[in-house]
Amino acid sequence: MRILFMGTPRFACPPLKRLICEEEVIGVVTQPDRPSGRGWKLVPSPVKQLAEKKGIPLYQPSRVNQPSFICQVKRIAPDLIVSVAFGQILSPEILSIPKICCINLHPSLLPRYRGPAPIQRAIIRGEKETGVTVQRMEEEVDKGMIILQRKIPIDISDTARDLEEKLSLLGADVLIEAIKKIREGSVEYIPQNEAEASYAPKIKKEEGRIDWSEPSLKIHNKVRGLNPYPGAFTFLQIRGRKTRLKIWQTELVNDDLSKQQKKILPGEIFQIKKEIGFTVRTGNGLLLIKRVQLPDRKPISGYDFIKGYQIKEGVILGG
Repeated sequence: MRILFMGTPRFACPPLKRLICEEEVIGVVTQPDRPSGRGWKLVPSPVKQLAEKKGIPLYQPSRVNQPSFICQVKRIAPDLIVSVAFGQILSPEILSIPKICCINLHPSLLPRYRGPAPIQRAIIRGEKETGVTVQRMEEEVDKGMIILQRKIPIDISDTARDLEEKLSLLGADVLIEAIKKIREGSVEYIPQNEAEASYAPKIKKEEGRIDWSEPSLKIHNKVRGLNPYPGAFTFLQIRGRKTRLKIWQTELVNDDLSKQQKKILPGEIFQIKKEIGFTVRTGNGLLLIKRVQLPDRKPISGYDFIKGYQIKEGVILGG
């Protein structure tokens, strides 16, 4: 089966590797190189790097739906277009080109968490499980009929990156299985239940600000869901200056609040734990802060931060 693959980020690489091994990938479409880093140098996408390494013909249209590229896809004449986190919406003209259809691998259990940030949103909202869906693409984004789904649990310590890696590997397996069913003609297309639909909007940097009056679990989920991007953050005074502090790793503290702990304010550093980190009062308990980062510095352990900047118990975060 002649497959034209469309994808951009790291998440799309394991599925592409499996397709290259098991199918005839006749081309790869990915986003144009983007400026990145302090020098704003153009950086190729992970999918581009993989395609070049494997010697697969590569296409980088600025707009996938522009007439010149539509003509190019017609000349390529794929049997199947496979999209995995490509980053552009395909027009009806593109969707109608493949001999069979266009399919998409989405990292959620559709119809839940449609949209651009399903992995982060599932963690932030405290979901216990998620999964991947292979669906037949239609004009409306993430609303096509389901070909295949698989579930996995979300661990209480999973970050967005951890979960992305798990779903990417799972997605590679499910994608191959779905293509096999398409080839055999054994697919049972399942319409999505609109009553169960939810949306996962793009993450905004300002969402990372921590409200220490919220419950510990909600803060912990925010920290995990925004790791590695854009990061949860708070503020504190360091050497007389209000400074942003990113929080990269936390751990739930199960102890009930003592009378002494109940008297302290949300955001207040309650206890410094040697070689581990420091606990902060939340809306309903304590949260252990294990890894942090100051602007223009590397991430360090919570305890090294406390020791290096001589932060004392009683300091209040957030204001």
